[in-house]
Amino acid sequence: KKDSVGVGCNVTVHVDGTTESFHIVGALEANPLEKKISHESPLGSSLVGKKVGDKIEVDAPVGKLIYTILKIEY
Repeated sequence: KKDSVGVGCNVTVHVDGTTESFHIVGALEANPLEKKISHESPLGSSLVGKKVGDKIEVDAPVGKLIYTILKIEY
């Protein structure tokens, strides 16, 4: 399905007052510094299968973060 988050897509999210984009990749390609996150990571696995407008909660070291999906690009 091309309307939900999956491996290989770029997903733009709104979190904590800012906008960030991530590339969802396989575990071996993951590189957080390049905004490449594994589909198996806490954030990646929470995003997979979600659609634009969905909100997800992720427990981060700084506390609970709410991510809102703004855009999904394949």
